[in-house]
Amino acid sequence: MLVNLSEVQKVSNMFMNAIHEDEIELLNKLYDALKERNFEEADSLMDEFVQDVEEHFSTEEALMREAEFFAYPMHKQEHDMMRKEVDRIYKEWKETKDPSSVIKFLEEVFVPWLKLHVATMDSVTAIHIGD
Repeated sequence: MLVNLSEVQKVSNMFMNAIHEDEIELLNKLYDALKERNFEEADSLMDEFVQDVEEHFSTEEALMREAEFFAYPMHKQEHDMMRKEVDRIYKEWKETKDPSSVIKFLEEVFVPWLKLHVATMDSVTAIHIGD
């Protein structure tokens, strides 16, 4: 297991919490497949992960625009930065099928970023958006 659900802060918007919970479940499945060197499953889960991240970010961005959230540009900038990182590791995976680089990315980049992002940007966004 890469990350326990309890390690990611809940926000005041239940819809956003559900998105985060689904993503954590997917991250754990991907991480386990990579650790087990189950290349077929990991490959499929990498495709799903990239799609999930895009849907997660796009959904939050739509909610922010709809609510006219004052910090939308900053929040979107964080999403865009992570989109580039996810795209980079995805392309590397597709070329090399090296689980160690994806594992390192998930452990050292994505999960720490996700925890901080949810605790800061998403928590403020959720308050502005409401339930």
